[in-house]
Amino acid sequence: MPFTLSHAAAVLPAVRRNGTARWGLFPSALVAGSFAPDVTYFADTVIPGAMRFGDFTHTFLGVVTVNVLIAAVLVAVWAALREPLVALVPVRVRGRVHAFVRGQRWTRESFGPHAWLVFVGSAALGAATHVVWDAFTHHSRWGTELLPVLNRSVGGFPLYQFAQYGSSAAALAVLVRFVATGLRRTAANPLPEALPALGRGERWGALGLLAACVVVGIAHRCVRFYTHFGRIENPLDIIPTACFGAGAGLAGGLLLYGVWMRLLRKRRPEEERPEQAPVADESPTGASTAA
Repeated sequence: MPFTLSHAAAVLPAVRRNGTARWGLFPSALVAGSFAPDVTYFADTVIPGAMRFGDFTHTFLGVVTVNVLIAAVLVAVWAALREPLVALVPVRVRGRVHAFVRGQRWTRESFGPHAWLVFVGSAALGAATHVVWDAFTHHSRWGTELLPVLNRSVGGFPLYQFAQYGSSAAALAVLVRFVATGLRRTAANPLPEALPALGRGERWGALGLLAACVVVGIAHRCVRFYTHFGRIENPLDIIPTACFGAGAGLAGGLLLYGVWMRLLRKRRPEEERPEQAPVADESPTGASTAA
């Protein structure tokens, strides 16, 4: 898939718009699992050769082993960066966004052996949706071998490539709609005391850092692609490379931003509570959550 984020659409049937999951699953593990098989492609930006390990992460053995571990790391990073990322959102919607991405609150007692098993199952399920989806949208996968018609060429491109880009775009649209409706149906809660506060200059500086890291990541991967192959025959050749570079650059930028926020908070031990936006009594739909 040229857009790894699109894979999250496959797990949406198991995720409610209030941030919780159906059937007792972990929503963060489902989403992280749906990204996990592609992580090595992004890692190849700084670890040349890591892309080859993607052959294993896209197998069902990889689904129940290394992909679960990758998903666990992604969830841990998300938990560490969630509040700093919310601090970048305009204040008028910050409380609503935080309530939406925070989801269900867990206590220390919640994480018993059963919870860890459910986490592993959720991560593996998310990774499995990724592997199955890719099987029918990529060359020489068991899905395209099962349906040979996908290898037929139309307009100079195989049908599986049309399926790859078409399903990526459609899934992104589904994700945008899911997030938009979820935010509308989430009550605008007061901001928590622990939420970092940023000035306007600091916020724009952080956004500039992230944008610069994305540009550097794209440039690095595209230059390396051209240096290796010596040509770009059509735009479809470079889109996945650019996306992997952008994702790797964004990941690096987010880590730098997270470290900066930690240092910033240490310099502000008596940091004032962030400015609050007016809190409505209920969401526009009249309900704070939606199944």
